Amino acid sequence: MKRLIVLFVITLFLVGCGTTETEDAATTTESKSITVSAAASLTDALQEIEDIFKESNLDIEIDFNFGGSGALREQIKQGAPVDMVVFASQKDFDLLGESETYIKEQKLLENTLVLVTPKGNDTVTDIDSLVNAKNIVVGTAESVPAGKYAEQSFNSLGLTGKIEDKFIYAEDVRAVLQYVAQDEVDAGVVYKTDALTEDKVEIVDTFLNDVHDKIIYPAGTLTDNESVNAFYKFLTTDEAKDVFEKYGFKVE
Repeated sequence: MKRLIVLFVITLFLVGCGTTETEDAATTTESKSITVSAAASLTDALQEIEDIFKESNLDIEIDFNFGGSGALREQIKQGAPVDMVVFASQKDFDLLGESETYIKEQKLLENTLVLVTPKGNDTVTDIDSLVNAKNIVVGTAESVPAGKYAEQSFNSLGLTGKIEDKFIYAEDVRAVLQYVAQDEVDAGVVYKTDALTEDKVEIVDTFLNDVHDKIIYPAGTLTDNESVNAFYKFLTTDEAKDVFEKYGFKVE
């Protein structure tokens, strides 16, 4: 009988140890996976940077959630788990900061707003000729920073009343780009960095910086662990900066 009791106690001890080791392993695995909510205009650059980063950080998994900065901000405010953000709008960054605490934050990049048309479409040749367009695609101003910058630009240039009935609204700047690339509209407003990724569109004009807010990409961390800090720090390295510059961003 005593022998059975001893065996039972040993079994419980071993099971307990196994559970602890399993839980520790799960915790370790979880800490190696990070979620980054980033502006849609960063899709190509960040995916390339991830590839370089993982060459020396094979155990860190990065899950990107790309979209309009305003929409991403609302997702986080409603409880979406996110470790890091890189927005295309200082305003959205600041608004998120009113409800979330940034552990680290910095101004990472700058961009330029441009007018694009489908290649071979001569209806629109510059900003002034937008009045000749049948339809113009822009991001939804409430959730897409590029759409807000476009709205500011048209207001500053006195064009809004002349062209607003031509607007088609898209959920993020990449959706705007696709409308133009597929020749579904006469023109669209995107960032220079987006236009450079698509050979089916051409830049026909550039919006001067004095007609809209400065286009700044702030970055911030919402959680504090080694994996998050490692990727956040990597974004400021020369290797990452070279990628950002290749895609047309101005590095801070």
